[in-house]
Amino acid sequence: MTAKFIFWDCDSTLVENAKLHWEKHLAITEKHGLSLPSEYHDLFYHNNGQQNWAALQKDFGFNVPMDQYLKEIDDWYHARVIEIPLRPGVDYALNFFKENGARQCVVTNARGKSVRPMIENKGLMPYFDFILSKEDYPERKPHPAPYLIAHARMEELTGQKIDKQDCIVIEDDPYGVTSAAAAGLPVIHRRLNDATPPAPEAIASVYTKEDFLKVLLG
Repeated sequence: MTAKFIFWDCDSTLVENAKLHWEKHLAITEKHGLSLPSEYHDLFYHNNGQQNWAALQKDFGFNVPMDQYLKEIDDWYHARVIEIPLRPGVDYALNFFKENGARQCVVTNARGKSVRPMIENKGLMPYFDFILSKEDYPERKPHPAPYLIAHARMEELTGQKIDKQDCIVIEDDPYGVTSAAAAGLPVIHRRLNDATPPAPEAIASVYTKEDFLKVLLG
């Protein structure tokens, strides 16, 4: 597969941080006297921080102000960001694309205050022309807006019309796969684990490092 423009999701795509994201919510809710049930794990995986706070307020009467809660989970998370590894094969792919002149960016549902410090801490900023977060679009994934805006931003940045078939999106979340496919961009589903069902809109669905690099780089 030859791609000139690479659109990466961040959480659980570039980095293996799903566990740490869940643990930050467990830690901060427990600090405020709430034992968060495990059945909320999948909901919190798909949601961003503001949506998770809203769920806590609605379902448990959680009375910590949203800004305070977001700051506390961000502080807890960023204090441990050094623990977060890249997903296997990501470092090779990032370097391969950079060395071959491909343009790369990040398109995430996460808040900028959550994702940017992590990318900076991991030393990944030099690989990306830009990072788009939830503040940059009117609708979040699975709506196509994030990838439509990212594609337009890449065209503006490069000063050229970009054929969508020259692009590739890499996503772990089926919501992200749906978003990219609805925007007309080819997308690889890098599953969160081997038991995750393949997303039907993806051109390929992979889990292991070997399969990921084979599909991505040919």
